[in-house]
Amino acid sequence: MKQTSQTSLLVIALIITGWSVALGQNKQRYTHHSPVAHHQVALEVLQASKSWINAFNQGKAAQCGQAYHHKNATMRAMPFGVKQGQASITAFWSSLIAQGASQLEYTQVTIEVVNKNTALLSANWRMNIGEGKIYQEKWVKEQGVWYLMYDDFEVLKKYPKPINYPLHSVASHQALEGVIQTSMQWVKSFNQQKATTCANMYAQSATLNGAPFASVHHQAAIQSFWAKLVKDGARNLIYHQLKAEAVTPGVIKLAAHWSMNIGEGKIYQEKWVKAQGKWRLGYDEFEVLKQY
Repeated sequence: MKQTSQTSLLVIALIITGWSVALGQNKQRYTHHSPVAHHQVALEVLQASKSWINAFNQGKAAQCGQAYHHKNATMRAMPFGVKQGQASITAFWSSLIAQGASQLEYTQVTIEVVNKNTALLSANWRMNIGEGKIYQEKWVKEQGVWYLMYDDFEVLKKYPKPINYPLHSVASHQALEGVIQTSMQWVKSFNQQKATTCANMYAQSATLNGAPFASVHHQAAIQSFWAKLVKDGARNLIYHQLKAEAVTPGVIKLAAHWSMNIGEGKIYQEKWVKAQGKWRLGYDEFEVLKQY
């Protein structure tokens, strides 16, 4: 009798465990942050990066050094070597500026959000004395302030003598900001069930590939796609670990994980193009990886 009771309790426990697992599988992911929280992180880091560039171009080495206030700040500056700590890093920038370095410009910037307090930035760079590659700037947020914890860049070409050129130091940042802000509007519109507004953010000749759904071409058909999804009850769209890449001044690629109340998946590429001063989706490739 005792063994039978123990067996019955075990069966009940297994059933309850199975229910819990099943319920867990149907719980929407990424709800620990708001639908566009990671868009906002990207915007904050881009602003911090712009402030750093502007400080450098104004010859403010001390202000540049303040960005490396993190106790573990490390800068790998090839071929100059590795600098550790705020004092050492500030001295490096002070020396470079004293030698006449200026006109710093970032192009083809990529920003990737890891979590609410961490983001990674990479870019090509040039200034009046040379050019190179930023492999990674790791920005971390502490007490509401973004700091550079790790900075890895390389000089790929040193100019024989300083040069002058039309300076667009943060144009790539600004393009990313424009697309990220437009993407935020898209997510907000979707969550307000405004399918027409969402569709209007696509170019007339846009293509949407939403696996396992069929490919959809042209804005009118894309509107029908989103209208049906909204009508079927889809809502609470959340973007997670947003990544945005400035390919050219007029083309930005965006990727992210996503979830909504009916499932989750991956945005492999949103190709945003600028036409007549407005950012529009020219191509949209995503996949549903799990349906709740």
